[in-house]
Amino acid sequence: YRCEDCVGVDLRCSSCIKAAHQLHPLHRLQKWNGEYFKCVTLKALGLQIQLGHAPGQVCPNPHHAFNDDFIAMDSHGIHEVSLDFCDCTDAITHIQQLLHISWFPSMTADPKTAAMFRLLEEFHILSFESKVLAYEFYNALAQRTNNTGLAPAKVSKRVISTISTKLM
Repeated sequence: YRCEDCVGVDLRCSSCIKAAHQLHPLHRLQKWNGEYFKCVTLKALGLQIQLGHAPGQVCPNPHHAFNDDFIAMDSHGIHEVSLDFCDCTDAITHIQQLLHISWFPSMTADPKTAAMFRLLEEFHILSFESKVLAYEFYNALAQRTNNTGLAPAKVSKRVISTISTKLM
């Protein structure tokens, strides 16, 4: 495996690349299949993002996010991730847990999509400086994720519009 976002081009086994990305769950990975490097997700390698606890700490009462099908958006694209909220007795709300890691949820009840703050800042600047619309920004993000058109993103264009409306 190799990471498109890390410095260097080290090749690593699946367990090493997974361990190296505990704090970088949205990096884009590729796996050598004998002929070429094929895109693979950290979710497919079994990486689980646990909110509400320090990195590496196991939560005694995890709550899977929306059928274990959470979508996170950042400047590199749209990512499907495995995300667990903390449901311990003294845990903060799921929304607050997302906000603590700088992810802005698309909805206030049972969020299944979030955008990283830096992505929202990027959109904010582009919308003021270049008059980029939310629809155009989303399309560029979807193309950055997969430019072939064969695997459309699992998040609707309405989500970007909703998030951008909340911020403007």
